[in-house]
Amino acid sequence: MPKKILIIDDEIDVMKMVVYRLKAKGFEVVTTTNGKDGVTMAKAYIPDLILLDYRLPDMNAPEVAKKLREEETLKHIPVILITASIQEIQEKAKECDAVEYIAKPIDPDELYKKVGKYV
Repeated sequence: MPKKILIIDDEIDVMKMVVYRLKAKGFEVVTTTNGKDGVTMAKAYIPDLILLDYRLPDMNAPEVAKKLREEETLKHIPVILITASIQEIQEKAKECDAVEYIAKPIDPDELYKKVGKYV
């Protein structure tokens, strides 16, 4: 059974590239463009991994991560932070309780390496 990945990112072009790359590696991928729907989809989908953009139109990644961690069925799921802003990226990842971070533009090899650690 393929591992499931939820991507929460409002940059459609970035998301399309990541989805294409992950599906080519055999992952099952679902996406959304805002935090509220991301939390709802996570509850329904129970992914093995979440890729979370730092800036979303309705809330930021720390707010989304907090809502995910409040859910018993979701709090164990690893989160990889995605951000274009590399300033203080380690602190941002820590705010989100993220296990890793990936800077945009996303390097496919880095994506595979970091995703592969958790799924």
